[in-house]
Amino acid sequence: MKLQTEYQNYMSALMFFIADKRPVLASNDSKILSYFIPLKNFKKGFDYYELVRLPNGMVNFRIVTMLGLKIKVQTDSEFINHDLSEEEWNKLIYGLTMTHFYKEEYLALKKGYVKKGGGCFSIMVLGFFISSLLILLINI
Repeated sequence: MKLQTEYQNYMSALMFFIADKRPVLASNDSKILSYFIPLKNFKKGFDYYELVRLPNGMVNFRIVTMLGLKIKVQTDSEFINHDLSEEEWNKLIYGLTMTHFYKEEYLALKKGYVKKGGGCFSIMVLGFFISSLLILLINI
């Protein structure tokens, strides 16, 4: 059964928050119900609003901000085992959006700061370079 059919109160509550932002349906099946909204200051940036069925049959609501194919910020709700009332969904969605949009990473992204590079590979290259330099110095 599609999540959209099974969780109708969720759909009403979600649309209350995002309908005016012209959401695009990304997925609508039995495992994930997902809408995305483009970010204003990034061509390939999107906020995804997703209801995801877990292997144990419960669902999880999450908001994911992506740039290209990289997840920049993700905020997840607690696990839910039935369709909440529309009012309960409103409270849950509102709370999660406030948490998500006030995370330090999201606020930096909104101001245009994007972490580039860094990561594990850069540290390995730097470590290799320093090790090679030390070996050269010791052999001289």
